[in-house]
Amino acid sequence: MDAAGCVVLGEPGYYARFGFKAEPALVLPGVPAGYFQAISFHGSSPSGQVKYHDSFEATA
Repeated sequence: MDAAGCVVLGEPGYYARFGFKAEPALVLPGVPAGYFQAISFHGSSPSGQVKYHDSFEATA
């Protein structure tokens, strides 16, 4: 699908085994930096603030 990379929110020790790492330039507000991790598929890692799609905020 030509994705540049992937982000996960989870246990650092688990996801590090697959190459994920905390990227200081990539932030998910309200989440401890070590638990928000990324892996780049091509070249350098992206930077900026991440926001989940509004559908993840649904309560019903």
